[in-house]
Amino acid sequence: MKKIKDFSPLEEATLIVRLSDVQIKKTTTNVDYASLTAFDGEDLIEAKIWNFTDEIREKLKSGEVYVAYGKMKDYQGKMQFNITDIRLINDDDNVDLSAFYEYAKLPINELQDNIEAYVLKIENKILKEMVVTILKKHYTNFYCYPAAVNMHHNYYSGLAYHTYSMLRLSDGYIQLYPFINKSLVYAGVILHDLGKLVELSGPKGTEYTKEGKLLGHISIAAMEINEVAKELGYQETEEVVNLLHVVLAHHGELEYGSPKEPSTPEALLIHFLDYTDSKMAALEKEVGKVNKGEYTNPILAFDRRAFYVPKLD
Repeated sequence: MKKIKDFSPLEEATLIVRLSDVQIKKTTTNVDYASLTAFDGEDLIEAKIWNFTDEIREKLKSGEVYVAYGKMKDYQGKMQFNITDIRLINDDDNVDLSAFYEYAKLPINELQDNIEAYVLKIENKILKEMVVTILKKHYTNFYCYPAAVNMHHNYYSGLAYHTYSMLRLSDGYIQLYPFINKSLVYAGVILHDLGKLVELSGPKGTEYTKEGKLLGHISIAAMEINEVAKELGYQETEEVVNLLHVVLAHHGELEYGSPKEPSTPEALLIHFLDYTDSKMAALEKEVGKVNKGEYTNPILAFDRRAFYVPKLD
């Protein structure tokens, strides 16, 4: 079957695509339509369903793979897919569904081994017990959940890969600046985004949950850490207070959702690591779609700024 790249504007198109980022909106005449993203295993395209019937509404679920029928359109210089009907993929289509989902660069078993190796490097007894207890409680989800809906690491095992990337980045800083507490950094990195296991619905058709929208992953993680600290009898220890501060401060500034700004070296470092890895991961994804000497598409994580890729060896 043809791919997105094989079609030109005004052509009728039938595509096998994963539909995601589904948003139900209203036209100027107050009629419902669907705005979504279609992924054909290679490329993404913005899609619309203008004739949003009850039948289509019932069939449409974010994250599922469909045969989609419609027409290509040139909208403000970019291709858009106007979908007229959809049907779910079935066994008769003989389609490898794994091709329509994104995965971390490392398989789950490698991420488990690598992250657990860092857990063993945590020398502080209380911090190590906190991390081990919480990881055991959320083990399966921790290694398969994404780290976000759209911005960065938004794929299977994205949360674990983001965590492992931050751990690797932290080693250079720890070696260069020995005043930083290694145990607190490793524990803080591993648990900083724990709340996303509740904030997000899962790796397939990822959406924000009600708890995610109302509480946010930072508050959710802090509550979970506090609860486990109570169970273990560590609630008011120096370790737990500092671990909570790392989690509450990892977005860096109040305007970016941090209840607190970093006030310890470890909290500041984890903010830097989180910011760097999330931004570079978003950039890497877009750079990989263009040739050297070209600009990327506008990138959401950079306020829709485009980046030039130098034409250098």
